[in-house]
Amino acid sequence: MLALSCQRVNRSAVVFLFLSLGVVLGLTLALLSPKPEEQQAIEWLDNPRSLANFSLESEAGVYNKQSLNGRWTIVLFGYLNCPDICPTSLSRLAALAASLAKKTIDKKVDFVFVSVDPRRDSVAEVSLYVQYFYSSIRAVTGTEEQLTLLASGLGIQFKVSPSSDNYSVAHSISFSIIDPDGVFRGRFSPVFDLPALVTNFLAKLS
Repeated sequence: MLALSCQRVNRSAVVFLFLSLGVVLGLTLALLSPKPEEQQAIEWLDNPRSLANFSLESEAGVYNKQSLNGRWTIVLFGYLNCPDICPTSLSRLAALAASLAKKTIDKKVDFVFVSVDPRRDSVAEVSLYVQYFYSSIRAVTGTEEQLTLLASGLGIQFKVSPSSDNYSVAHSISFSIIDPDGVFRGRFSPVFDLPALVTNFLAKLS
């Protein structure tokens, strides 16, 4: 009986030893392993660029480069018949606007949705549509030439292919940030962490 008891104690001690070594090894690897870098919420441009003069339409009248003066502007491109990506992106824009409103920073920021499908999207229709997401989002559109002028300045691409058999619209999915002087400063993806993005954005404004 004594020998059996000693054997059990020895086995228990061995098991405990291995468990202890495993814990120590795990902690050591956790401390020594490089931590992944946190992804920046906003991609701020190393070389910001001033936008060329453009002229689009909104319910309030002409929307151009002068309309950007004195306020930061966050721009999203899309179109009304977009089945899912545009509504999702507008919902994210609305969440950002609401979050900034809580910090009273929204008074310094404009939120703009640009329709790249003026053939089907009138200014009135687009303006009504964005109100379902957030009341302060402004809707604009214009000729293909003027839309391309603004889009290219922001690194956005789009292509509308209307035909009798098919009608397709392709466009970049990205939010663009323009500063109060009409300079393209940064961009971010619709898939973002809201608190991190707000913190990153406010740090730039301060």
